[in-house]
Amino acid sequence: MNKEKFNRSIDNIDISIEKLVAREKAAMFKGKKRKKLGQKTKHSILVACGLCMTLVGSGFVSTGMAEALSNIPIIGRALEEFVYSQEDSLKEYKTVIGETVEDNGMRVTLNEVILDEGQLLISSTFHTELMDEDLDYTWFSDIEVYIDGIKSNFAGGGLSSNGITNSELDYFWTADLQNIKLQDNHQIKIVFNNLERFDSKEVIEGEWTFEFTASGENLMENRKSIPIDKYFTLEDGQKIEVEELILTPVSTGVNYKMENITTDLYFKLEDQNGVELQEFSSLTMGYNNYNRFVALENHVTKLKVIPYIYSYNTGVETILYDDIFEIDVK
Repeated sequence: MNKEKFNRSIDNIDISIEKLVAREKAAMFKGKKRKKLGQKTKHSILVACGLCMTLVGSGFVSTGMAEALSNIPIIGRALEEFVYSQEDSLKEYKTVIGETVEDNGMRVTLNEVILDEGQLLISSTFHTELMDEDLDYTWFSDIEVYIDGIKSNFAGGGLSSNGITNSELDYFWTADLQNIKLQDNHQIKIVFNNLERFDSKEVIEGEWTFEFTASGENLMENRKSIPIDKYFTLEDGQKIEVEELILTPVSTGVNYKMENITTDLYFKLEDQNGVELQEFSSLTMGYNNYNRFVALENHVTKLKVIPYIYSYNTGVETILYDDIFEIDVK
């Protein structure tokens, strides 16, 4: 991923969706923008710190070792923060890595990952010595993700709510998972290449590689698919088929297909009390699309699905009221 494609905080930069990798919106930052506009958002923040295992070099972490490490506090931010979940609520679905690799005088820690429906969630920390004006810039790394030896499409990433300090950069990343069985063990390789300031005037060169095994077996035991099969057509002839709602302990996903694409279309979800679910990622403007939201709380029995068009030029959302529908989830 190069700098034009890196998903930076909406609080600090205006970047067109065309420049994002796989047109991935980091809705974690969109949520911050909505909060500034006075809209309600829910965001459970976990401050995670402490010691972790430090292994210099590229190592291999087995499933058994990951389970043994599950109670060790990590250096960086927990993935609960990225998906707006309660503290420690995803503990049984994580693979805690806690491995640190050093190259060219800088250390990078791979904190933990989660294999969720269609996505690999990654928490990492870059241990830096940034000073003065460097703290005013966003920094990015070129990340590669391999699942069972096959390079995955990289979806996006962004800073945690911690932001940038002189000693560390905490990043969350997502990579698309296509056509894999989550319940199986998968050999995963993650490579971070360089750390570059967004204006390209500063580059910390290095390669930090991590290899480990992870599985989504526990998550699959709690996965639920609800068929929707809802069809509608926009005035310009764009066709939308809303296929299914996928519920996991990590996320709530709306999967949909589009044809004759001219408009960037998304969905909102509201529960039976009118409370909007926080979105944290999406993939749009293609044949296969998704919007991902926080996992459902136990009291939610019904969801209202609200399609809308979002203009990145004007920042205006246009709700398609005639195409709103509801789904029973219990």
